[in-house]
Amino acid sequence: MSDVTKNVAVDIVAQETKAEKFIRIGEYRMNKALDAIGRLENLANRSAYEYTQEQAEAMFSVLEQRVADIKAKFTAAKQKEGVSFSFGTKAGQEGAR
Repeated sequence: MSDVTKNVAVDIVAQETKAEKFIRIGEYRMNKALDAIGRLENLANRSAYEYTQEQAEAMFSVLEQRVADIKAKFTAAKQKEGVSFSFGTKAGQEGAR
């Protein structure tokens, strides 16, 4: 890559918005994650690997928990914007259960 091309690329990245940066980096990281998950799929080949159901469940348990933790970080940011509290109808409904 020439110096001119590098400078143009640096200028473009420096001028991108936060939303554009999220999309650029998000697409890159999601594609890497999907590739890694695809490689996990290869482990299901019983002619090449031997594993117990407990081992498979442990693998997926950790993976699912990690995805849930990350998803919670995205939804927590939304909830902070309009946080409010009330003893209104929700408190009454909990006692009726």
